Amino acid sequence: MYIDGESLDKKFFSKDDVVFREGDPGDAAYIVETGSVGIFKDVEGEEVLLATMNDGELFGEMAIIDGSPRMAHAVVLEDSVVIAIPRAGLEATLAKQPALVKTLIRILVENLRNVHEIYMKRPRSVTDYFNAIAFHSGGLARNLETNPDIDPSGEGLKRLKLIEEQLQVLHEQVSSYKDRRASVLDEAGE
Repeated sequence: MYIDGESLDKKFFSKDDVVFREGDPGDAAYIVETGSVGIFKDVEGEEVLLATMNDGELFGEMAIIDGSPRMAHAVVLEDSVVIAIPRAGLEATLAKQPALVKTLIRILVENLRNVHEIYMKRPRSVTDYFNAIAFHSGGLARNLETNPDIDPSGEGLKRLKLIEEQLQVLHEQVSSYKDRRASVLDEAGE
């Protein structure tokens, strides 16, 4: 089997075999012929399953398209047959496409990477949760202040201020707690 002159490598993997690791260069994309492969990311020592790839599904393609290192690792979940599509073959195929198509593919890959980064920066620690709440309640307060038609009596803004005060009390009560999870959100909130 070939793609643009490059032979495809079909390989049998046993359960728990690693197809690639996070940080590896993207030298191939993969298709699951039979079986299943899990895409995992280590987040503060916890292995998070991002996706499960089954028969006929493609994975590992983003590193080929944009040249970035692998952003996750792929582990075989059950005995599987996986086909490797070499980078050179995929690049040769993409080179034949109109510039607009290549540009759109690169934009989509960049957007996916950005979404992934944002997802991985979800609140984790107690401090992160308080920062996220403060950020969003601050945005709601600004919205209520600049749009008086939403809260004509001002009662909503008063209630929001009471909630913020109670959250501050709660934050002070738990501030001595040493969370083992690292904070990933800025103090200003994200």
